[in-house]
Amino acid sequence: MAQSVETTAPRKARSPIMRALFFVLGLISLALLAFSWLPGIPTFDLVLLAAFFFSMSSDRMYGWMVNHPYFGKIIRGYRDHGLTMRMKWIAAVAITSSLLVSGVFLTDLLWVRLLLAAAGVYAIWFVFSRPTRDPATT
Repeated sequence: MAQSVETTAPRKARSPIMRALFFVLGLISLALLAFSWLPGIPTFDLVLLAAFFFSMSSDRMYGWMVNHPYFGKIIRGYRDHGLTMRMKWIAAVAITSSLLVSGVFLTDLLWVRLLLAAAGVYAIWFVFSRPTRDPATT
């Protein structure tokens, strides 16, 4: 029997238009999970992104995500315990490599390269500012 956990979203957008937009973005994130078996498509990120979008739009879908046997474990693990150092370093390498490839091969514009570098610095700071958990913690 499945154990029910917190199903009420912590906050919701006030505007019906924004709730609809967040709901559609949540559905898109869920749809992209079908491709997460491919290299470079992160399951963890898409699950957290979908949960965020549903927390802003739909208590029912947010509750479904949190109570899902697979997705719920990912969401609760992140929410309750944070990231392991290994996860943080993998994220940092993935962020750096993807932005480096984009900056070198996909654009010749200096301002775009600077924007990518700034986004990368912020993303890495964000990852390492999250709580660090012990790898043995579930």
